[in-house]
Amino acid sequence: MVLSYQDGDWELSDYHSNDTTEEDVLHEICGPGEVETEAIRGFQSFMFCLIFLLGVAGNALVIATFALYRRHCLRSMTDIFLLHLALADLLLLLTLPLQGVDTYLGWVFSEPLCKATRAGYTLNTYSGLMLLACISVDRYVLVARPQEVLRLRSRLLAGGKLTSLAVWLAAFLLSVPEIRYAGVSVEGGDSYCVVRESPAVKRITSMTLITVFGLSSVVMVTCYSCVGKMLWAGPGEKGLSKRGGWRRQQRTLKLMAALVVVFLVFQLPYTVVLWHKMAAEAFCSTFLDYVTCTLAYSRCCLNPILYTLMGSRFRNDVRKLADATCCRRHLCRSRPRPLVVKAGKCSSMPTSSFPSYPSYPSSPPLTPLSAPPTPLSSFSSLTPYTPRRNLHHIPEMLTSNQVLPVEEPFDIAAASEFGL
Repeated sequence: MVLSYQDGDWELSDYHSNDTTEEDVLHEICGPGEVETEAIRGFQSFMFCLIFLLGVAGNALVIATFALYRRHCLRSMTDIFLLHLALADLLLLLTLPLQGVDTYLGWVFSEPLCKATRAGYTLNTYSGLMLLACISVDRYVLVARPQEVLRLRSRLLAGGKLTSLAVWLAAFLLSVPEIRYAGVSVEGGDSYCVVRESPAVKRITSMTLITVFGLSSVVMVTCYSCVGKMLWAGPGEKGLSKRGGWRRQQRTLKLMAALVVVFLVFQLPYTVVLWHKMAAEAFCSTFLDYVTCTLAYSRCCLNPILYTLMGSRFRNDVRKLADATCCRRHLCRSRPRPLVVKAGKCSSMPTSSFPSYPSYPSSPPLTPLSAPPTPLSSFSSLTPYTPRRNLHHIPEMLTSNQVLPVEEPFDIAAASEFGL
């Protein structure tokens, strides 16, 4: 059957070939050509490699700082959720090299590795979405009930650990259909790692991902809207600190707006395409699949920046880590460093590199004092010094570079920021 383009009007029902399916017709009509397909695949593979490098570096840095400097001083449930979120994003990004090869060359690995890749993708996608919702709930509770949060801090930290374990368990249960039916499928002579054997399973997995995304979006938008409303209202609202400055509140509001916008911009297009593919009987989405999937993976690179790098506490931890690993040696040449000269190693240095100094006459030797030392009996009339109560430990604290404890009011505008 040959189409007639005289009037430019045609329908899929015009195809009556017995050996042509509807999917083949759609691919022929609106799918890209071979050259365009190769270009799109090459671009997506390149983006996968770039996202992999940036995302792994950022999330690994987050995990390293938490393991070294925050392991014993977690302040809130958000600290726990951020650690698990970085771990979920890192595990998800580790599957990108395999998916990049699958996109450009087809699946050239074994079937068990295909199942592991699909399992890692779905497991960490579900856990990441749910952890984002948990972070928004914790931020809302902190702003709405600050005194209760301080009073029940230890219990909330334990609850955060249990919640994280529950999130991973729920993500695993939701990933069971994907793991069960994932395998290598041959299409057009090329092998791909897909969900096979059951169209109903594809529909179930797509609907599950859409549901988790929808619930997470509703929770995030609701919680951050309430937090923004309370911070915008100022000190008059219940639970807000009177010492929270307007500039800090504005920075917090901008951060929360960025969280919601980035989450929706990078994850919503892929979910919409997935919904159309599931709802429509015929939907041409080859190009949209590549673009929206790349956007969804890009969100994993931005999470460390939005949730942790914008916090002063994380920046201090990064500086500590950089100093410990000598990464800032070439960046801080202006910092004075002691000159260490080893014995027997100076002969290789040119003598012109040492400055010459004028010679001075030697000083005469010191003579002993002629006056006898003061006897101890002369100090008996002095009043002995008695240190004040609760202040005898201050010299030791100052010499050990510790900070004196100071009671300050609870600042909600500062506590509502991420990466504390």
